[in-house]
Amino acid sequence: MLKYKILLISLAIGLVAWAQNGTTSPYSRFGYGILGDNAIGAQRAMGGVGYALHNNRQINVMNPASYVSMDSLTFLFDIGLTYQAVTTHEGQLSETSQSGSLDYIVMQFPLGRHMAGSIGLLPYSNVGYSFASSISNGTDSRTGEGNISQAYVGVSGNLFKGFSIGANVSYLFGNLTNANTVIPANGSTGIFETDLKVRDYHLQFGAQYAIEWDKKHTITLGAVYSPGKALLGKAYTSTYDVSSSSIIDADTLNMKSHYSLASTYGGGISYNYDKRLTVAADVTYQNWADAKFTNLNAGQLQTSTGQFNNRLKVALGAEFRPKSMGGNYLQRINYRAGLFYNRSYLKINGNDLNEIGATCGFGFPLATDKSVVNVAFEYINRQCSPAKLISEDHFRISLSLTFNEMWFWQRKFE
Repeated sequence: MLKYKILLISLAIGLVAWAQNGTTSPYSRFGYGILGDNAIGAQRAMGGVGYALHNNRQINVMNPASYVSMDSLTFLFDIGLTYQAVTTHEGQLSETSQSGSLDYIVMQFPLGRHMAGSIGLLPYSNVGYSFASSISNGTDSRTGEGNISQAYVGVSGNLFKGFSIGANVSYLFGNLTNANTVIPANGSTGIFETDLKVRDYHLQFGAQYAIEWDKKHTITLGAVYSPGKALLGKAYTSTYDVSSSSIIDADTLNMKSHYSLASTYGGGISYNYDKRLTVAADVTYQNWADAKFTNLNAGQLQTSTGQFNNRLKVALGAEFRPKSMGGNYLQRINYRAGLFYNRSYLKINGNDLNEIGATCGFGFPLATDKSVVNVAFEYINRQCSPAKLISEDHFRISLSLTFNEMWFWQRKFE
């Protein structure tokens, strides 16, 4: 049995390396693209909450302090996929596009009675778009693709009853490519291309404190912090003359002095009743207005702060299971729902980019009642204010499989 599990994990890692970009949004051409929040599995159906959640049957990467809540004999493995359809509206025009991706793979394991660890691969940001517009003497088309991924190692431990701390150390890597093709009615076609190659580390720290009474009620407080930092890697810009197949101009710069990431502050609270009902709320704040970013357009380098908004996200989620133990199959399903509001870090021509979303989903237990198939349905509306630019309606389906196995249990024979 063990060799088949190892084969499954090896196959999943290979699939993640092959996975396609799941973003189709014209707004992803700005900054680092569309950011991820490390919400996986059940959290996708609960509005993306997670700072104060700790479940011994689910992995919670949003707060590394949660890892130690698992059983000391258990091994957890989670893999997730997403399909989405995006309808883009501009005036009277609308267009629908579809995409899918293998999002993440994460694992969690005990490191003794009072410690646990986790490793995995998650998306940090995604870029994916393609559109064209008319200019006075021709056409102007823009395309972009790529992603920044994060491979992480995390550890957490209990300091005393109810209180745990943890940390994730991530390696950020990936390429973001943006191309601008100008085709004049008369003259040579020009292509202006920029490419960011990110190779850097990232830190996250977390804490949770759980208060239990009457054996059925638990309130948990959670907090996370990620320090801001200069972003390491290389940035390239090139200008091509298609007719002569020549490079007119090219430039390369180290990203350290020209790009940076925001600090992240997150806090949450959750209430659990009898291990059947959970209600949670999260707030996330990131000071992107202080982050550096260089626009590379036709060889012109412009590094400055204040190009982004400070990001604010508020999320609310709930999960209900009719029976904690026993009952028929319908009574052992986890029913989930959530809402969220997100003011994006992106600033579009002086306008704020806002998102509102509603989610729901289910956790279907497998035969052992420990491993779970999670299904999440998400609706997200994305649009600018005060000016009404392009608006987007996202319909997303996420599917994940959480294996919960007693890998560390040894049978004893007398």
